[in-house]
Amino acid sequence: MNYLVILLSILVSFSSCNLVKMSGRHTVKSLNKNEIYSSVFKSDSLSIKYWKGGQGPTLVFIHGFGGDGTVTWEKELKHFVETNTIITYDLLWFGDSYSNEPANLSTQTSALEKLLAHLQIDSATLIGQSYGGFVALDFAYKFPDKVERLVIANSPGPTFDISYLDTVCKNFELNTISDLFVLEDPNNIQRLMNAATYSDKHIPKFLRRQMFDAYFHKNNAEQIALMTSLPAEQSKMQDLSTFKKIPTLVLWGENDEIFPLKEGQKFATAIDAKFVSIPKCGHGPQVDQHKAFLKILNDFIQPQL
Repeated sequence: MNYLVILLSILVSFSSCNLVKMSGRHTVKSLNKNEIYSSVFKSDSLSIKYWKGGQGPTLVFIHGFGGDGTVTWEKELKHFVETNTIITYDLLWFGDSYSNEPANLSTQTSALEKLLAHLQIDSATLIGQSYGGFVALDFAYKFPDKVERLVIANSPGPTFDISYLDTVCKNFELNTISDLFVLEDPNNIQRLMNAATYSDKHIPKFLRRQMFDAYFHKNNAEQIALMTSLPAEQSKMQDLSTFKKIPTLVLWGENDEIFPLKEGQKFATAIDAKFVSIPKCGHGPQVDQHKAFLKILNDFIQPQL
């Protein structure tokens, strides 16, 4: 899941302006200034918006629910573009990407494989956060020779105790876990932010509406299908030895209210991965503790350059 809390750094006193659109335009200018540019890859069944820049070993940043590639990874893209080829993209049915194929994890993984083939990238390091972590893991499971390294942030993988989601639903008074991530009411953005971040941040009503219109108002049916089909699809990743062959970092916010710390530790142990936790940090470490997150990421990636 991605967190739009970064938008709250904009001065909310300009309530007559569309701050989300202003922020989006600023992001585009900032990325372009760093020679990171967007493009669209299309095939018969899908259309993917992606961003690419830099030179060197390839890093692919994969976002989760609640935003798009640049909302989640802008700072990481601008940092690593100096040393790497960097790519992020809007997952299918998020941002400006879509497909006519069934909305499930396998379709997401296939889309990433097609995008990398289009870009003539034979192998890459994948960095996935929350749902993006599931996409990265499924890709590594199916195409291990195409993955140099893995970074999985707050995404518990196939060892996750799915019954814990009942606890999450109870804690946040939800009928299903999809109700937390797939929103049909702008007011529910506040609940999502409170669940995802370490410190609750009040979002003004006018800004909730703007955020809803920008990120949550379309593709709800497909996003619900992605969420509900995920448990069965992740259960197919039975052979954990596949992951043991890939250098992997599992990175966690200690105060994650959605996927608890112990689930990250359990997954890291199961695949012999390096595990690092970040204190005073919730489900979105790249937002709650960006400097710490970036340093840990940098230390794991840079030795391979």
